[in-house]
Amino acid sequence: MATTTVRLPRVLEPAVGAVREVTVSGATVQEALADLCAQHPTLTVRLFDEAGELRRHVLCIHNAQATRLTQPEPLADGDELAILPAVSGGSGDGRFEHRR
Repeated sequence: MATTTVRLPRVLEPAVGAVREVTVSGATVQEALADLCAQHPTLTVRLFDEAGELRRHVLCIHNAQATRLTQPEPLADGDELAILPAVSGGSGDGRFEHRR
């Protein structure tokens, strides 16, 4: 079982206290997230929908690669996960549009 660091955004601080990093264990990304939710149960409804799927507005980054958790992803000691709120918007054509 791997030991993994999960980095959390400030928006989730109310669910975990003032902690921005949590050490979890698990053989896969899915098991690590289950351990995270076991340590901080209030995160479960913030991260997962009623079907147990990662919410659409939540991104999970595994060692700098985005994942949607459709298949088990193995972890190694020292891997990092980051949970990020998805951001959308813009001009609709993929370009950033600055408005004043």
